[in-house]
Amino acid sequence: MAYEHFDNLRRRLIPLHRADGDELARGKVRAAVLVPLFDRDGELYVLFIKRSERVMTHQGQVAFPGGRSDPEDPDILTTALREANEEVGLRPETVEVLGRLTSAATMTSNYFVTPFVGVIGVPTDLRADEREVAEIFSVPVAALKDPRFRGRYSWDRGGSTQSYPAILYGEQPIWGLTLRIIEELLALL
Repeated sequence: MAYEHFDNLRRRLIPLHRADGDELARGKVRAAVLVPLFDRDGELYVLFIKRSERVMTHQGQVAFPGGRSDPEDPDILTTALREANEEVGLRPETVEVLGRLTSAATMTSNYFVTPFVGVIGVPTDLRADEREVAEIFSVPVAALKDPRFRGRYSWDRGGSTQSYPAILYGEQPIWGLTLRIIEELLALL
């Protein structure tokens, strides 16, 4: 993907300085994620993580690098970059943050998440923090858009099986807030 396409995406994203959702975030845990994009041989990819089984929430789920805000974080973007560095070794100075997507609450926990979109180089030297991340993987945007990979993901929640829309790519179902973030990103690309 040519660099000018990233410039077009930057114009469509919410500017970094514009706040949103503060009234919706009341009573929720503030968190941020980084949606890392990279170009490999002219094809755009999105980087994901699979959360480990050792974390307190969202065990084994596909997500983006990120997590809860710390009191020392001066802003929510710092949270996203700090967490991406801690979870997968993505150094903040190597990320070109283009803007952000709409903040939203998770369906299954008390988190209010702000997603930031950033461009990274081809990820060849990332390392997973084993306590938090079971796997780092990427998916081509073309596959995320492809209706053949759309389906439903069934999840046992407290003794009752719930079914959710999902992208079923490889062995990693992408659903919930991660899917909602991808849907918004795809609409802007």
